[in-house]
Amino acid sequence: MLLERRHLSLALVVLLIASAGCSGLFGSETGTGTSETPTSADANGPAPGSSGFDAGAIERGHFETLSNSSFTTSLSFQLSTVRDGKNRSVFINRTVAIDRESDRSLATGELVQASGDTLATTTYTADGTTAERRVLTRGDDRRTDYRSASPPYDGQVQPVNESSVIDRSLLQSLGSDINWTYAGTETVNGDSVSRFEATGSNVTGFAADNAVSTNVSANGTTDTASATVLVDEDGVVRSFQYRVTTERDGQPVTVTLSLSVSQVDDTTVAEPDWLANA
Repeated sequence: MLLERRHLSLALVVLLIASAGCSGLFGSETGTGTSETPTSADANGPAPGSSGFDAGAIERGHFETLSNSSFTTSLSFQLSTVRDGKNRSVFINRTVAIDRESDRSLATGELVQASGDTLATTTYTADGTTAERRVLTRGDDRRTDYRSASPPYDGQVQPVNESSVIDRSLLQSLGSDINWTYAGTETVNGDSVSRFEATGSNVTGFAADNAVSTNVSANGTTDTASATVLVDEDGVVRSFQYRVTTERDGQPVTVTLSLSVSQVDDTTVAEPDWLANA
């Protein structure tokens, strides 16, 4: 099975999962807040598990911890290629904040097309009601639209869906036949994490999706591929970084994907200042 199809399928699956319940739009800033303090690596590494990358323990720990905790997660995706001799890029950024104490959720997203057109969406869910602001920018033209909805949510406006953020399919993909190498420990926002890496032919095991072949030629080639996962002692995937370079129709195609989880048990969501307009 072609590596480029596997890789881009993972990115596609992640983006589709992340868009569920969030109007198909992704959020603002992405960053792991990582301060690297590498230590000497041993054969296994710290928890979870005593034999390195324990996919089952990570899946359980990540899902169970975030299902009962406030948290913030960020996603950044970029697809870059060359068309008509010019560099073309599409950016998708998304941030989702879940505040369990106040039962509020906020998703902010931005899609930047190769043309420069930008669509930014903010979705706020509280007290069984969802409000949304959409801002479309095309050149000097800027349009803002406000909408709201309540259950049973049968229209375009959907509540922030926390289950899409902690969906197990990504974790299961990470653990399916991928040869992860333990690379020591680091510190993320004051918490110790285990670092696992995979490169080249080791970056395999991602579920294939035929839809990817419409974006990258089945006859393309994979030049480089790499992935990094940072896991804390509870099994939460605090960071996932992925990059692949392929070729389509003789032109380079680069895909980068970044996921991070932060402010676990320390995320608060305030009412947006535009709420009355919705």
